[in-house]
Amino acid sequence: MTLWELIKKGAEDGLEAMKDGLSIFMAEAGKTSRILKKRVELTSVQGDVRKAFIRLGSVAYDLQSRGEPDIYGQKEVEQLISEIDGYKARVREIEREIETIQREEQKKAS
Repeated sequence: MTLWELIKKGAEDGLEAMKDGLSIFMAEAGKTSRILKKRVELTSVQGDVRKAFIRLGSVAYDLQSRGEPDIYGQKEVEQLISEIDGYKARVREIEREIETIQREEQKKAS
């Protein structure tokens, strides 16, 4: 085998190895990207929950300090509680989506 043939064969083998490595890398990056996007969304929704709790506490405090008799019956309090419940449901949904992505990736890896 001539020197040129050896170089050509080495380059072809290296190219194939690079293609294989790149496809594995892209698959992993895709998985990581999907999970990362969901975790960013989860963090955002959790922040919304904290903000709603702060607003709820503030409203409850203001109502209590004004001597309002039924704080929980107040429309604004009920709306904030409903908003928090919605956020918490979304948090659970995102957590399930992350778990699903992880399970899918584990099945692919097996």
